[in-house]
Amino acid sequence: MSERFLEGFAVDPSALDAMLGTRKLAAKTIRTKLRGKPIITDIDMTLGEGDAKAGKPLVDAALDVLARGRPGAADPAYALTRVTTLILHTHAKRLGTIEVPYVDGDSFGLWNPVFRALAMPTLAQEYGRASFAFPYAKRAAKIAWPIMTLVASSLARWQAELGGDWAKRLPQLPAAPFTDKKYGTSPEHIASTKLELVGALKKLASWVTAATRGKRALVLVLDGDQ
Repeated sequence: MSERFLEGFAVDPSALDAMLGTRKLAAKTIRTKLRGKPIITDIDMTLGEGDAKAGKPLVDAALDVLARGRPGAADPAYALTRVTTLILHTHAKRLGTIEVPYVDGDSFGLWNPVFRALAMPTLAQEYGRASFAFPYAKRAAKIAWPIMTLVASSLARWQAELGGDWAKRLPQLPAAPFTDKKYGTSPEHIASTKLELVGALKKLASWVTAATRGKRALVLVLDGDQ
């Protein structure tokens, strides 16, 4: 089973866009604001392929691209996606982290089969989709990982679907959404996944509520093992 985590942020996308081309996104500014926090070392190590010292200049270069303005096609899309996490930690409200239960019924382990089985069509369509365009004007870069999802115009529908009686119905769902189509999945593992999902989805629902109350959009960042 892959080890993944989901982070939630309450975000004002327009305010983030307005920071492009300003010192608010410069490497020096971001590092000062995140000094001592593990996320800065994590991203240094990610771009340095395990070597934080090697990754630091790559992180700084990507941030300084954004401090100069909106990136173009020649700029390093993967690095820019990675440093976006640092920008969210600095300029958005972090809502928390979920250790992601891996759903065997999806080829990538996403929760979408469960949302479909629970008759939650908006989440089934939008969860786990790369839809957060920043720092681009529209989603142009084909970056497979991490997955950054923007929930904005559909936030009320997410809240309605997560506000239903799904927690009572989830344990009773059939095995198919939780079963690996090639290798199968044990009944014990399916029961464990269902239990884990109840807690995870309740936390996701609290993030949706927090973003709604704050009149912000919700950004989800799915990261960890691919």
